[in-house]
Amino acid sequence: MNGQRHATLVAAATLALTLTPLIGVFAGLGWTVPVLMAITAVAVSGSLMRAAGRGQGLQTLAMVGSLLVIMTAGFNGGTAIALIIPTPATFSHWGELSGEGIQQIIVNSPPVPAEGGILFLTMLGVGVVAILHDMFVVGLRTPALAGLTLLTMYLVPVSVAPEATAWFWFILPAVAYLWILADDNLRRVSSFGHRFTGAGHLVGQHFPSPLARTARWSAAGFIAVTLLLLTVVPTNTSGLIDNVAEDFGGTENYSLGDVNPWAQLSGSLNRPEEVDVLRVTTTDPSPRYLRMHVLDELTDDGFGPNDYSGGDDADGLTGAGDDEQVFEAQIENLQMEAPVVPVYGDPVGLDIEGDWQIDEDTGVIVGDGSDMGDVDEYTVTYTEPVPATETLAGAAGMDPSDERWESNTDHPDVPELADTVAQATEGAGTVHEKVLAVLAYLSPANGFRYSLETTDAGNDQAILDFLETREGYCQQYAAAMAWMLREAGVAARVVIGMSQGSRDGDQWVLTSHDYHAWVEVYFDGPGWVPFDPTPASGVPGSVGFPWATEPDTDENEEVNEGDPSAEPSEAPTDGATAPTDASPGAEENPTDDPTALAGGDGGAGATRFNPAWLALLLLLALPLVPALWRAGIRRSRLGPGRLSALTAWDEATDLALDYGVAIAPSLTPRQAAGVLAHAAPGARDAATALGAAMAQQRYSPRGAAIGGLADAVRDLHSQLDKAAEPRRRYRAMFWPASLAVKLSARQAEQSADMARRTARTADRMRSAMRRARRSNSRRERSVTGRP
Repeated sequence: MNGQRHATLVAAATLALTLTPLIGVFAGLGWTVPVLMAITAVAVSGSLMRAAGRGQGLQTLAMVGSLLVIMTAGFNGGTAIALIIPTPATFSHWGELSGEGIQQIIVNSPPVPAEGGILFLTMLGVGVVAILHDMFVVGLRTPALAGLTLLTMYLVPVSVAPEATAWFWFILPAVAYLWILADDNLRRVSSFGHRFTGAGHLVGQHFPSPLARTARWSAAGFIAVTLLLLTVVPTNTSGLIDNVAEDFGGTENYSLGDVNPWAQLSGSLNRPEEVDVLRVTTTDPSPRYLRMHVLDELTDDGFGPNDYSGGDDADGLTGAGDDEQVFEAQIENLQMEAPVVPVYGDPVGLDIEGDWQIDEDTGVIVGDGSDMGDVDEYTVTYTEPVPATETLAGAAGMDPSDERWESNTDHPDVPELADTVAQATEGAGTVHEKVLAVLAYLSPANGFRYSLETTDAGNDQAILDFLETREGYCQQYAAAMAWMLREAGVAARVVIGMSQGSRDGDQWVLTSHDYHAWVEVYFDGPGWVPFDPTPASGVPGSVGFPWATEPDTDENEEVNEGDPSAEPSEAPTDGATAPTDASPGAEENPTDDPTALAGGDGGAGATRFNPAWLALLLLLALPLVPALWRAGIRRSRLGPGRLSALTAWDEATDLALDYGVAIAPSLTPRQAAGVLAHAAPGARDAATALGAAMAQQRYSPRGAAIGGLADAVRDLHSQLDKAAEPRRRYRAMFWPASLAVKLSARQAEQSADMARRTARTADRMRSAMRRARRSNSRRERSVTGRP
């Protein structure tokens, strides 16, 4: 029974160890308490049923019941009886929480708050896995199957957080699995009966078997090789949830040729392989951004798209006015697989295969059963309006009576953000002034910098974290600017598409690293006008908009209104040093992970502590531990105040063990010295001196002089090392046999001492019981009182 209790603790502890990858999924550690409570409830209920002698069926029912109780206590929604007994309404509430949690998994980017539906699904999932884990480890005694439950716990965070695939997250789950196997084997061996050493000493059940050392080395080698493979083998760092998002009403199934239509306020970017997506030949000498998705639905986590309602066929695009300059772009599709058509500016004509419609609210061209993956080439004719700065300065915003007003100004109520926006836009009266004020607030001059990941500052809202840490990538900049403008009463939305790309002769090449996000602001008259708040040095192919300046800008900064667009800002090249407003070498990069729409070089941001380096250093230092331990023993024996003929001889015999020189215990010191001299001919004098000193120490009443003994030991060590084969030399250094013998002898001594104490205690108990029986027998035979 004690063995089962111990196995229950091992099962619970190993499952808890595999929770470590979830650290990268959730913001903070608040999730650990309810999850560990679920594991504890399952373990305790199963252990109590086993203590009562119940079978596996009743054990499983008890564990399920305890999980239901603790889940009801935490997520009853006011529908439970006595807070712990679920009702049909409770299960309905759980269904709502499950739907909410699935939607949060699809939409949000790690780290996410541990609350609501996500916490419910996590706690429920861990509880179910804990039941199966306990069944495999304790109930059915099939520890190998426990690897499936541990693998499940590892794969879940990998599915939603690409960072969890990092090799150092694998260490604790691997150790947990080896712990389960070792504990089960030890329980099986200990059930065979009393165990004895080769010398006939009784030892305890935890005394290592002769194969224990081999097993430990094999396990350490397995972990080391696995970690090495994890560091060098390329992996797919996209979350598995991306591939099933469509089934739950989320986004489409994305690849390197598409981009997720979300602008999150937190997360990190992962750089996938760079591939050419589009090749453009255009009459526009300096094209701007390719427009794909429009995001006008704002939540606490950022911007997402409303359902595109469709509208007129794309074939029915109206032509340009007489005074408008029209450009034509022939676009070759290399990898694009999006459900929308990337277009420049205001399209006035589209020649493309398939059925496509224009969304009336956003102008996005959406496939009506068609996809860009089926299009090899298409042609778009378009205009690129260049509103004068003075025009925008005098233009009003969207009329509140406009039916589009609510969808483009609605925002969550965040009092702290309202105060920030009020301070940033103080003195700004017009829409254009408010836009410029927000742009100035988010600029590098105000401390904002480009970074491939955001930092959790501990605020309740992700936007407050971004505004406090002042670092992020295009998603955060675009979402923050649009939200701040909405807070200031300005209609704004986020657009996702592709930047200008890079020039290749007379063509433009857009790669999977050119996905980008920016902002559109509504002005009465000009309509939706683009602005880009992301630091230009962080965006390859970034375009500067001439109207994003004060009306009285300097002459050398003005752009002729006849020009189609401003000249693009220079993008950082490989090896170039980025300006101070961006991370070195940082670039926007795409990813098929919903947490990011673009990727970048890995060198963004200041140097950060990476736990992978610490884990790697510890792994590399592990083989040095025995060598350092052995060197410490040698220094202690030969150090001042400790050196004697006895300590010098002990070191000499230990060196013989380390280098495989067999010295029989029956040999005298002089005979043993002869064996050492034969093994290391160059140390004959040193071995003879050590043997003579040990003999004198044993038989002379005055003992032996210690002069020269330390040098003799060092000489012996050097000659033994020189005479040994390379394999024996490395083994003597990194896994000295004398150290293993000492550890085994110490364990044997402790086990034998425990066995002796146990035997003495048992003898005393038996003697006390015999005395008690004799005393009772005498009292029963005695006669008291008078006849």
